[in-house]
This record gives sequence, C-alpha cells and structure tokens, in this order.
Amino acid sequence: MKHTNDRVILSRNETESLCMKAARGAGFSWGLAEEVGFATGWLAAQGIDGAAALLEMLTRKLVRPAIIGTPRPVPGHWQSFDDSPLCPIQLGVALVDRAALEDSPFSQVTLLDPVETPLLLLPFLVRAAQISQRSLTLDWQGGRLVITPDGTFNRQAAVAWIDPNALAMKITTSSNVSVEQLSADPAHLPSILASTMNGLGAIALKTTVPATNASRSGAGSATTDND
Repeated sequence: MKHTNDRVILSRNETESLCMKAARGAGFSWGLAEEVGFATGWLAAQGIDGAAALLEMLTRKLVRPAIIGTPRPVPGHWQSFDDSPLCPIQLGVALVDRAALEDSPFSQVTLLDPVETPLLLLPFLVRAAQISQRSLTLDWQGGRLVITPDGTFNRQAAVAWIDPNALAMKITTSSNVSVEQLSADPAHLPSILASTMNGLGAIALKTTVPATNASRSGAGSATTDND
C-alpha cells in the first residue's frame, strides 16, 4: 500500500480483499462477495478505480436487500425480477455462466435493462468474450464499447461507465472488429481516495459479530493452568 496525501494505491490483492469483505458486510453471499473482489481487482489491474464505484453501490444497498436486482434471463432481453436496476455482480456471473452455451446471450442480440453501476459489469463481459470467443459490441445511449475475444477493449469508452448509476444497453456480436482500433496499453494501479478505502473498511466491519455479555463471559480458557 502506498500513500500520497489523501490518496492511496492498493495492490490488486489488497483491493480484492478489501472489496470482498465490504461486499460481504453489505449482505452479499460469500460466493458473490468473491466475485466482487475479482471484479474490482481486475479493474484495478486495468488502471480503473472500481473501488469508488463499489462504495457508492454498497452504500445504497445498506438500506435495501443485497440481492435486489436479480437478473431474469429471458431470451433476447434480460430483466430484473423486482424491476430494480440489474445488479452488475449477479448479472455478470449469470452471463459468464452461460457464455459457452450454444444459445448463450452472446449468440443473438440481447437487450439488458438498466444495470446498476455498470463499470462493475465490465470484467465479466471481458471474461464472457474470452469464453465465448466472440467480439462483443455494447451500445447504449450516447456510446459504444467493443470487447474482442482476447479480452482487449476500448478503454476510453469503458471509462464513460464510471459516472452512470444505471445504464441500459444492447449486446451484439461481430467478427470484423479491428484490434488495432482498440487500446491495449499497459495500465498502472489507480490511486483511490483514502475516504473510499475507509468507507469500504467500515462496511467490511459489519461482518464482525458484536460482543455480548455471553461471549465475554465465555472468553478465555475454561480450565486453569497450574503447571
């Protein structure tokens, strides 16, 4: 970990660990929390700050069920079971799980209802492109993002996903994408605000069970050591 004034640079492992624990503190299952760690760590390796986006999403989830926004996979149109914006983690895991199927969402034009914090969906889309060996083109109002089968993507377009809270998009596949048009420049780990790190740490602490009189009275050894 490196400190620079009010910002810090976390290693990929540090980012993954912190964000996984924070997701667990916000109510995600351990399995989904691990996927959160993967997503934010992957983004950090690309030089993109996913921790700040995660903090915003988890802060909203603290006042509502963590599993809100569960995707309902309807052919050609993925929707949310509860009409809330789709959860990017649950959606991402579901898309990756189906990426190798013959009738996968990437074998046809697929519409996605608004996705909450879409930046956190990007790592899963890249993984799905690699698994399906298809070039994915994602279109939304005002923008387009292309991902090739080797995981290359146009980074400048992806950065546009940092700001929106929810974004509806369309996924199509293509076989004539020019890799030369996409950015594959090496990335440096991003610096994040110390307040972001502290905020995620505070949410992570919600996994800690508060001490009770019973737990205090039972602390320590139940036997004496007179040796």
